Amino acid sequence: MAQTSGVLIVGHPRPTQFDFGAENVADFSAAENFIARHKPSVVVFGDQRGGDVGAFCEFLAQHSPRSVWILACENIPPQQIIKFNNTGRVHELIENMQDPELEAKLRSAIEAAGERAQTREHFQMFTEQTAHLKRLTGELESRVQKRHKALRKSLRTLEETKTRLESFHKALLGIHRASTTLQMEQTLNEALKNSVNMVWVRVRFEHQSSLKKSVGGNVLGIDIPFHNERLRGEVLFSKAEGKKFSSNETDFLHELTEALALALSRLQKLDEAETLKAQWQATFDSIPHPLCLTNSEFEIFKLNRAFQLACGTLHFRDLLGKNAFAVFFGREAPAPTGTATAFRQARTGPEGTEHYEVTCESIAMALEEQPMRLVLLRPITDQVRFERRIFESSKLAELGTIGSSIAHELNNPLGGMLSFLQLIRMDLKKDDPIYPEIQGMEEAVLRCRDIVINLLGFARKQDLGEFSQIDFTEVIDRAVKLIELQSKSLGIRIERRGLKAAPLTGSLNALSQSLCNLLQNSLDAISEKIKTDPLFTGNINLELQAEAGKYRLRLTDNGTGIKPEFQSQIFNPLFTTRDPRLYGGMGLTTAYTIISEHHGILEILSQTGSGTTAIISLDSPKEPQI
Repeated sequence: MAQTSGVLIVGHPRPTQFDFGAENVADFSAAENFIARHKPSVVVFGDQRGGDVGAFCEFLAQHSPRSVWILACENIPPQQIIKFNNTGRVHELIENMQDPELEAKLRSAIEAAGERAQTREHFQMFTEQTAHLKRLTGELESRVQKRHKALRKSLRTLEETKTRLESFHKALLGIHRASTTLQMEQTLNEALKNSVNMVWVRVRFEHQSSLKKSVGGNVLGIDIPFHNERLRGEVLFSKAEGKKFSSNETDFLHELTEALALALSRLQKLDEAETLKAQWQATFDSIPHPLCLTNSEFEIFKLNRAFQLACGTLHFRDLLGKNAFAVFFGREAPAPTGTATAFRQARTGPEGTEHYEVTCESIAMALEEQPMRLVLLRPITDQVRFERRIFESSKLAELGTIGSSIAHELNNPLGGMLSFLQLIRMDLKKDDPIYPEIQGMEEAVLRCRDIVINLLGFARKQDLGEFSQIDFTEVIDRAVKLIELQSKSLGIRIERRGLKAAPLTGSLNALSQSLCNLLQNSLDAISEKIKTDPLFTGNINLELQAEAGKYRLRLTDNGTGIKPEFQSQIFNPLFTTRDPRLYGGMGLTTAYTIISEHHGILEILSQTGSGTTAIISLDSPKEPQI
């Protein structure tokens, strides 16, 4: 309903007529009816007894939100005055309706209401204009976006074409440089990752899997057009799950697969050649003996793994071009005679002297127009040791037989001579001039008798008593204790390693004696070094191990060692390199005999100035306890 007046005065006892017109009501109830119908722009109200000013203010704020107020109430709460004042509704506060400035204040309120109405109209107009501008701006942006989209699509098409050409070029270079199928797959995957959004590429052959099987919707399989009918395969190109290949991408990948077929054919031929080469090398390396191919000057150009391992830490490339005999034996080879040469050669290895049977054969191949030779080095160290043991056994048997005959022939004359010399010495006085000569002759005869007794003891089979269950470690303990006092006085350390228990069948006393003889020889050899160098530290190491059903005791010292010219005589009875008046030369012979009676083996490995290693090998009746 339209407004009849813009001003409403509530509760004026004698309404004043204003020239601009105003409506008057007596109380709040009538005012509420008027406000609900006319929505005045200015409301003037004072205190109404019996009326609720606060409730009327709430009603007025709700039903005439655009009105401004002039208040002449005394009983309205200050909080409500502050509340409505903050919202801009309260224009003036007057003491009562008789305020002489009421008309002026009404005019001011009417102007304020008009300004507020005008401001609201301007704001609404501004809002509408803004909305219109936004709509125009949106339409313009939409057109610009469509234009940009069309331009981006054209640019993307050009970039895709350029990227695809670049990836095709990169893929061609990569697959022709690749040396394996895996490298080809990696090259294709890398080249196509950006142009076709490839996830992976696989090359499959007929012997690897069933072709055209297990291919998903996101995987494209293309047959490889091999010219060789024996080869069949395909290339699988995969995108991410849910992605498919376009017709352009499919044509592009078909062209790329044709180029891949040529590279795979080349690679197949290389693989066949490498397989043949690997088979030949595997056959060459499977030969357990050192083997090499050389030119006429024995310079190596091919060798097997056994030859490389036998040369220690040298890499096979370091051996190429070197003289085979110089790197293996430390000296040049003898001059070849004829088409085939065979001889024995020895060298010093980590385990002592190693023996080889060398065979040089000319083969029907040429290297740079030079004849080639095949050099085979067959290790015969065990064979040489076995031959040496047979020789030592036969030699000792011969010496025993001869010694027994000589001893029997000499015993009677020596006994007569000794008795006669003792009778003469008893008849002479000690101050007699010939007494020293007679005494010296008696001592010489006694020494001859001892030698004869030793020869007889060597010739006869020693009575070792009944064999019983013993422990090899107890044998070592007993021998070390017997020699310990002497070793400590010389400052020589004896160290033990290896098994804690080693049961076997034998004679505890005899084996202890044989080991004691070996330890005594080590002490004597170290003592010789100490004489020349008082600060020298002597060491004897005893290591007991179980190897291939045998106990092996390695006794190693750092003494003077044995000269090469004496090594073939060390087991001979009565042979000694020391003072024969102090050493009878039966120590090693006795040890060898005792160990042989136990069906064992005694080996002596020695180098002059580097010490000696004695190896005792005895059968082990059962699994040793470690």
